Amino acid sequence: MTSLSNFGTIDGYMSNLGGIVKRILTTAAGVASSAALIGIITATPAAAQDVDRWCSTTGASGGIIVYNYNQPEYTVALTMNAYDALADDHHVSVRLLTKNYAGTIKYWPWHANYHGVGTNLNWDTTATNNTGIHDVGVQIARFEGSTLLNSCTDWTS
Repeated sequence: MTSLSNFGTIDGYMSNLGGIVKRILTTAAGVASSAALIGIITATPAAAQDVDRWCSTTGASGGIIVYNYNQPEYTVALTMNAYDALADDHHVSVRLLTKNYAGTIKYWPWHANYHGVGTNLNWDTTATNNTGIHDVGVQIARFEGSTLLNSCTDWTS
């Protein structure tokens, strides 16, 4: 530790102390700005990832997997799944639902599983919406002919 006598006067001590504080603050500011720059350089947009939505209702279950989804999209690749869980002579169906930025829902065509209880069917497909795909959802339903008996819906957000 440096004694006060090395600076001659209290003014000399304070002057030297001010220089030390200035160097500390300058170094700290440099470290902080470097860290901030590293954060800016290494920050990347959210990476695309697979997104899945699943639900079940009386006699039916299923879902969708949307591959490499990164909102917003205009075209998505997906797999849909429909499982018939009840021996009731009703068929089960699955369909994709999408929302654009305005919140308008597009109801895509149903894909039906007519193979009976215990069967699980998958469909690989793509969907394109020129107004954008901001959210994706799935709807699973049980039908008597073309009459919807019961259903469930699940959305990404």
